Amino acid sequence: MIDKLKNKYVFFDVDGTLSEYRYNDKLYAGGCPEFGCQSLEDLLFNQLFYGARPLKTMQKVVEALDSTKVFILGTIVTNNEIEQKYVWLKENYPNIKRENMFFISSTMLKPEVIMQWCKHCGINLNEVAFVDDRIDVLRKAEEMGIEAYHPSSFME
Repeated sequence: MIDKLKNKYVFFDVDGTLSEYRYNDKLYAGGCPEFGCQSLEDLLFNQLFYGARPLKTMQKVVEALDSTKVFILGTIVTNNEIEQKYVWLKENYPNIKRENMFFISSTMLKPEVIMQWCKHCGINLNEVAFVDDRIDVLRKAEEMGIEAYHPSSFME
């Protein structure tokens, strides 16, 4: 699978793609499932992401790629997440450049962001790949002509 990405610009999601999607060893806590695996209080005030477990398989994938062509396209709910994710990514994926990290507020906009980036940079869509854990977003990306992969594609 890594060979398919070798010469491409690759956009990776963070939560559930580069990191395990759990908090306090639970998928949902605090009775707040619309925010994923944490409570609203955690999102707003706590250091939620520093303890996230990086996925070793994905670390190997990212390390095997050209660091100038590796991008983060993550989703955030609060401002509290941004700096935490920068720190976490620097520690667990050190070859990803900070200037190649983009965070947006809507998961469903990711394919449009990739399209705009390609247009802005003069990059052809066949030179791009996208890795995310959300099937609905991957389907939308594929419908728009973006090569899309789920993290399970890289598991052995």
